[in-house]
Amino acid sequence: MSPCRSQEKVFLIQGKPKEILETIHSKGFSRLYIDGGKTIQSFLKEGLINELIITTIPILLGGGFSLFGELNSLINFELKSSKVYLGNYVQNHFIRLKK
Repeated sequence: MSPCRSQEKVFLIQGKPKEILETIHSKGFSRLYIDGGKTIQSFLKEGLINELIITTIPILLGGGFSLFGELNSLINFELKSSKVYLGNYVQNHFIRLKK
């Protein structure tokens, strides 16, 4: 898709996670894909992530950063589904358990 064709579909939003969600929801969007280490961590810390899809690729990089960083409290999820792709990649879909 060329930049001109996607211009109406792409927009930049800045702010705190709750403010960002309010803006996105006001535009009619309800299911969002949140990506990027710090972005995911900030949404998790505010309790704004209800599902996680984590794909494991069997390559050890040796080192790196914590996937979710430090959290204020435990966040419980349960496994909804697990799929194997190309005999090697495992994708797990988790749903957040609400108290």
